[in-house]
Amino acid sequence: MFENDTNFLDQHFLKDENVINRFIQECDLNEKDIVLEIGAGKGILSNIINKRVKSFTIIEKDIRLKKYLNDYNVIYNDVLKEDISGYNKIITSLPYSITEPFIYKLIDIDFDKVIMICGKKFADSIINENNTKLSLLVNSYFNVKRIIDIEPTSFEPQPRVMSSLITLTMKDIKKLSKSDVILRELYKYRYMKIKNALKEILIKINNITQRQAREIIDSFEINELILNKLFDELSNNELKELKNKIKTSKI
Repeated sequence: MFENDTNFLDQHFLKDENVINRFIQECDLNEKDIVLEIGAGKGILSNIINKRVKSFTIIEKDIRLKKYLNDYNVIYNDVLKEDISGYNKIITSLPYSITEPFIYKLIDIDFDKVIMICGKKFADSIINENNTKLSLLVNSYFNVKRIIDIEPTSFEPQPRVMSSLITLTMKDIKKLSKSDVILRELYKYRYMKIKNALKEILIKINNITQRQAREIIDSFEINELILNKLFDELSNNELKELKNKIKTSKI
């Protein structure tokens, strides 16, 4: 039953030894690492990771995989419902259907490196910095590196799309331009209208008055329709316009 039902949770188990070796190589594991593996599957990577690090924890949603993971510290739950802070390296090949909400979780925690397999289309989008909210956020917070693209034949059962192995590391906010900081902060104020969010952000990062903040916003010459929307309501074209206005301004 289980062997024929792996797509129940959008699971595709990595089997290609060359990809496995490259994955582990990119993890650059050492005895000081506190590692979280998300979606361990049958423990192909787990056995290697566990022997090389200080602390190792797994989050796995599918309790049918217990027989493969009995030797490890496993939390059986949905990763989107779990606290994933406190680990310096996060290793995952999670279902592609939850890649986006998983990225949003990463924004709120500290880590040294995330090593993950994701859909190639997703990797292309964020690496090419397409004008989508997700791409904007990823590139505001993280350095993204594509390691290799992976053929469907590297998995069992085979996914219907190409995959990519990528890494994420946190950007140093001290090295970002003010325009990049503003774009980055918009996510945190996504429940406010853009004009109010920009005002709060400018007051915070420039230590200025509300009046001064409003003058700066006026200088951006952003369409009033955009200013009166929430961040999550912006279309990709509106986001592109907002991004360009802020990037080309003299803050």
